[in-house]
Amino acid sequence: MARKLGQIIARSASTWLVRVYLGRDPQTGTRKYHNQTIHGSFREAQRFLNLKLQQRDNGRVSRAAVMSLNQLLDQWLTDVVKPRVRLRTFKDYEALLRLHIRPVLGNRLIGTISQIDIQSLYARMFERSLSARTIEYTNAVLESAFLQAVRWKMLAEDPCVGVDLPRVKRKEMEALSVEECRKFLQVAERSQWFPLLALAMTTGMRPSEYLALKWTDIDW
Repeated sequence: MARKLGQIIARSASTWLVRVYLGRDPQTGTRKYHNQTIHGSFREAQRFLNLKLQQRDNGRVSRAAVMSLNQLLDQWLTDVVKPRVRLRTFKDYEALLRLHIRPVLGNRLIGTISQIDIQSLYARMFERSLSARTIEYTNAVLESAFLQAVRWKMLAEDPCVGVDLPRVKRKEMEALSVEECRKFLQVAERSQWFPLLALAMTTGMRPSEYLALKWTDIDW
């Protein structure tokens, strides 16, 4: 019996498993499939199947069949990120991916990773008491990698789109009172850094601003 290029398998009255046959892995000979669960009517599942078959014919899904997320991240970091960002930023990207993304999704083929996989990953990060800011930053890095895969025509869409992130709680800035400022300067007056601290206190300059000041910056 000839192998079907696409299948729609009913899971319930409104849930369907769409399978697209992608061929065999050229290295292992293993059959590869793109599987996606669709919630809705049979017509919606059929529409999704037709789209995936069209993408398969265009070469997008089939190219994604033999590349794991780890391989995509390695190539993206080396070819795209490293030439464009500072070394510190590059290491931050590497660390986020190594700690949170690679252990869970790294060995998965990029064409099989869906929004629900990523949503589940972030939910587990949140359960481990990781901050919403860390999850937001991790998502930004992963989304950049997937967007590059779309530009390289390895994927038709970015699976990070549509994923909900925890709300970042922003704290209100608390400024010192006049009396607290006066006490601070009284203590700081004994330090060799008093002129710098007084400048910061009276102008509201950021550390990156007042630490970069030179004598030539002063208009005498």
